[in-house]
Amino acid sequence: MRRIQRYHVLSVFGDMKPHNYNHAIMIGSLHISNPVNRMEIWPGQKIQRNKYVSEVFEGMINKLMEDGLLQRVENEHIRKIRLDESYQISPRDWDIQLTQKGRDCLGMEQIARSGDYSFYKNFDGTTNSAKKINPGLFK
Repeated sequence: MRRIQRYHVLSVFGDMKPHNYNHAIMIGSLHISNPVNRMEIWPGQKIQRNKYVSEVFEGMINKLMEDGLLQRVENEHIRKIRLDESYQISPRDWDIQLTQKGRDCLGMEQIARSGDYSFYKNFDGTTNSAKKINPGLFK
């Protein structure tokens, strides 16, 4: 997986909140299907004819889970299923969330794209550090 592909997948989960698996696949598929993003992700290449964009995005998510940048998070639906005597949980039942390692990777890629390294040294992702940078932003 190339850096630009990793960046686009992580940007779908950039708010650090757990996302429903099916919703994440839908949003991510639309994101990488956008012609502007598609030309940036695969310059001069096309997705194979026998694959759907959702399958490609799902493969990217699985690769990032193997790398430790995304994680599966238990949700209320899984807790209900586990109370049954016999249960079977599918990978699609879990929520997906960005890990701290993934957040650092996304942040560093955003820095590299913007070129503003001095700003990021002062910002660690919390509102306290944002108040130091821009005091009028949070009142």
